[in-house]
Amino acid sequence: MRIKYLLPFVLIFCFSACSSLVFFSAGTAAGVGGYKFYKGSLTVIYQAPYMDTWDATLRALDKMNLQIESKKHDLTKGKIKARTADNKQVHISLKYKSSEQTEVVIRVGIFGDKAASMVIKDEIRKELFES
Repeated sequence: MRIKYLLPFVLIFCFSACSSLVFFSAGTAAGVGGYKFYKGSLTVIYQAPYMDTWDATLRALDKMNLQIESKKHDLTKGKIKARTADNKQVHISLKYKSSEQTEVVIRVGIFGDKAASMVIKDEIRKELFES
């Protein structure tokens, strides 16, 4: 019975300005540890080694016909710059988190495009886990 009275306070907290700025969700498919879209960038944690994720990202961009303008990586981090067919910039950063986790940050366009970023996220996941 007390839960009924507590529920409005929980909902208010969940929908308050501070807590709704960051959305974190469990991965919708195998291999994705979670993701969040914040200030125009999509951050994804893949349950895969760093170099496997790097290679899968390049394959995904190629399959999507994105033009890769630059790519650079070292042992723990990397950056890829590409362009879409309609000339939007795509910035992807990868970072080693552990031997089986890689953080990938995707930003499409100047202000961010959530839908386009989600498509790239899913294509990387397919390359990692379905190929």
